[in-house]
Amino acid sequence: MGFLGAVRALGELRAVSGWEAHLKFPLEKFKTRQKTKKGNNRDEINEGHKIMRIWLTIDNLQANQLKIQDVKKIDLIDYKTNPDMKTKYLYKDRIGTNTSWGFTPIFKMGKPQKEVLSKKNALIGKSGNWPEEGKSIFYKLRNRLLEDYETCKIFSPGSVELIMNKLTDHIDQIISLFDGNGSFIMVFGANNHEQFLFPGEIPAFINYFKNKLKQHLQKDSNMKGTSSCFYCGRFSDNPATLDKIFKFATFDKVNVLPGLNEKSLMKVQPVCQDCLQYLTAGREIIERELADKSTIFGIIIWLIPEVIGIEGTEWFLKKALEKLNFEEKGATGMGSEAERRFFHRLTKQETGLVFHFLFWERIKAQERIHLMVEDVPPTWLVKLENAWIKAVENLSMNWERNLDTAFNTLYSTCMALSGQSNEDKVVMRDFVIKVLGKILKSEQLPTQLFKAMFVRRIPKLVFDCNVWSDVQFTSRKAQLVVEFLEQINKEVALIEAGSKIS
Repeated sequence: MGFLGAVRALGELRAVSGWEAHLKFPLEKFKTRQKTKKGNNRDEINEGHKIMRIWLTIDNLQANQLKIQDVKKIDLIDYKTNPDMKTKYLYKDRIGTNTSWGFTPIFKMGKPQKEVLSKKNALIGKSGNWPEEGKSIFYKLRNRLLEDYETCKIFSPGSVELIMNKLTDHIDQIISLFDGNGSFIMVFGANNHEQFLFPGEIPAFINYFKNKLKQHLQKDSNMKGTSSCFYCGRFSDNPATLDKIFKFATFDKVNVLPGLNEKSLMKVQPVCQDCLQYLTAGREIIERELADKSTIFGIIIWLIPEVIGIEGTEWFLKKALEKLNFEEKGATGMGSEAERRFFHRLTKQETGLVFHFLFWERIKAQERIHLMVEDVPPTWLVKLENAWIKAVENLSMNWERNLDTAFNTLYSTCMALSGQSNEDKVVMRDFVIKVLGKILKSEQLPTQLFKAMFVRRIPKLVFDCNVWSDVQFTSRKAQLVVEFLEQINKEVALIEAGSKIS
């Protein structure tokens, strides 16, 4: 099936359809960077995100147009990730950073500053006159979110002004609540007999979401009349296009999906509504449960499992996800050591699966692909981890013996050898991605190139570093990386020799 088929198969595991397939959680899991006893960085998962609830007093909760009478209260609760909250949040990412509307009355406030004055400046601007402070949270809240609800007649006239006046009156309370290490979202809901109703529990907000989603899926579509779905082949009178799911699925660059083949004459592939829903749901699962952001700074690595060669595909895929501990349990993902052991967990899978890896980078509203590797079997990942273990043992080093540590060591060593400029760091990062691609593809690795690069760069490392032990540590890691690459080359040589015999 390849990449798209594997994404679609994941989406089929979730029993949702229609507009609900496009929902996702507003925030990713919270991480803090800490040090282990051995000095290695690790990620600890801590639900530090918060929800600032705005309790609106609404005249008739069932009405198509909501008459806002008051802001009853403002309070703070922990960010919730149990499965039913996805529908309650009614959330989908905005289609662009500068749009004047969102799909749901949820505003991402970001992480708060430490100082009270800094938080106040972020909320209402340095002058305090937030209507004139274009970068302030209150300005964006009114102009990029709430006003469209009045324009679309979801709010009655004057509702937005009333809400903003009430928020301004309670600015001191909002500042005191806006405190912590996680990200904050401001959620506008309704007071219903002292119970808070989230946006997904209010019919008018649901209708607004549906209408905006329909407009988004149909906007700028070049498909006229009936088109054949790129994936399933069925004809559809209302086709969408892949760029509605993947921002890299456009036609104008070679670092996007259709552009991976320079001879391709297609632009953006049409997909039927069923495939659109499944692919959207599949992407949401990948983003929340099958993505690694800790191996390479600024790069997101997607893991997409695919079942091959056996019957009962759906059951087997579910069991595989359970074994990976990715199965949805309140969207908690893989647990407290999830990202640190991202690759190690893949080595524990049985035959009948292959993995697809996508390395990509988010640049504003675009998604730039750096590398795609398909059809990596768990058996090869086991060999890679064993190669790392042998390298550690051969050098008698006290180092963690898992594949994640191997890849992290490769990256951190190369970045330590890079210069101070951002350009040099990007070059070194791209070099690491290429090496990881060769590793996953079971290709011969450039050990001599790495050695030569180290010899060239070690003098600058000595000059730039004030602590000699850091130079020694980096040199030792470089030696370990070379040993690791050479162990992999031995495994690749065995594979190549076996293929020649066969």
